[in-house]
Formats: sequence, structure tokens, C-alpha cells
Amino acid sequence: MRGETDGAVTTEAVVWSGSGTAWPGVGWGEPLAARLAELGWRVSLVPWGDPAGEHRGRPGVVHVFSGGLEAVGSRTAAMAERLDAVRGALVEARAGRAAVLGVCQGAQLLAAVAAGAAPLPVASGGEAGVTTVRGHGVPDLTVATAHVQEVPAALLAHDDVRLLWSNPVTTVQGFAVGAGAVGVQFHPELTEPESHRATAAFRSLLDVPDAPPATGPVDPHAALSTVLAAAGVARPLGALAA
Repeated sequence: MRGETDGAVTTEAVVWSGSGTAWPGVGWGEPLAARLAELGWRVSLVPWGDPAGEHRGRPGVVHVFSGGLEAVGSRTAAMAERLDAVRGALVEARAGRAAVLGVCQGAQLLAAVAAGAAPLPVASGGEAGVTTVRGHGVPDLTVATAHVQEVPAALLAHDDVRLLWSNPVTTVQGFAVGAGAVGVQFHPELTEPESHRATAAFRSLLDVPDAPPATGPVDPHAALSTVLAAAGVARPLGALAA
């Protein structure tokens, strides 16, 4: 695993926040930044709409792209800039000089950049709440989720993509691109109270079915650490959680 000691990825994370709010007054990137800080990472938070040229394609960091409400195919200037940021980060990840994590909208951005796989509407109408996703060669996770679009299963036909997590609603709940990039459709960063706030806010905008029932407790520190490990990233030295 990459970590602080080998020079590929240090203890710094850049969180690129998606559009809109997770719940009133809280941007999508903020819970991710908070959990990463609790795990021992030094975090830079980039607001939606900020080109953040100083962070684009930066080596030696974990680039984390959060959830958000704007469609990946919106063609706005802000979305084009964020796709460019994902593209630059993925170049560094493929060269072993950085790592990438895409969460929900961020996973859809990663799939679009890595394989031209645009998100599609979820056939069942989506899901919101807390659910358990089944691991494929990785641990099962109980996590928050809120989405009506999904990464298409066609992504798995791409040469350097492998399936990591799935559930009955969405086949590609989590995937890896090469050795240094992971996208997850769910939200490993949210605590259980935060997941209730996010679900309520999401349902104030959209009529979304309940997620399949969870079979374990929500543990965002463990879930986020597991997802980062799938991208080859060891915890920072001195981190608070395993």
C-alpha cells in the first residue's frame, strides 16, 4: 500500500466538493473532509465552481471527488472544470504518483473520464437510506446511500476496471480503475445521523425508494478506510482509526 513513507501518496487529501448541499447548510464535500481529518489526513477542501488550478493533477495526494446534485452530462462550465480535475488526477493515479476516490457523483465522474461510461437512471428508481453492499474480494460495508443515477454495468467491460461492491439495486456500487483509483456509488463518509439528514434532504427533491435493509452498523471510519485501501492507500501515520 502507498502511505506516508514511500513518497507516492503523503498524508494530504484534496476534497473536490460536488454541487449543491447534502442537507441544509452542509456541502457534499464537508462530511468527507471531516472524516478524513478524523482519520489523520491534512485536508484541502475545494468548493464547487472553484477551478483550483493549484490542485489540478497534483502528485503525492489523494484526490477525493464528492457527491453532488448536478448531472454529469450538464455541460456547464463548472462540470467541465471538474471533469478536467478528475482527468488530471487519474493521469497521476495511473502513473502511481497519486490516488483517486470518487464518491457518488464523483464515481460517475470517474467512470465517465476513465471509460466514457456516462451514468444512467437506476431501473428501480434509485435508493436512499442505509444499506449493506456486498464486497467482491473486499469486505462488505454498511453505508449511507442516496442516488437515482448509477454507473452503468457496461463499465466492467473496460480492460482496467474491476468490480468491488454491489447490491440488489445497483450492480456497480464500487469499482477500481487500475491500482490507484476507486469509485463508489454509496457514501462511506456519512455517520448514521448524517445519513438520515441526507436522506431527508434528498427526498425533499426526489421521490426515491428505500435502500435494501442494512445487515450491520454504520462505521464511517472503517468504511472510508476500506475504500481508500482498495485504491492502494494506507492510512496516514498517526491516524486515529484502523
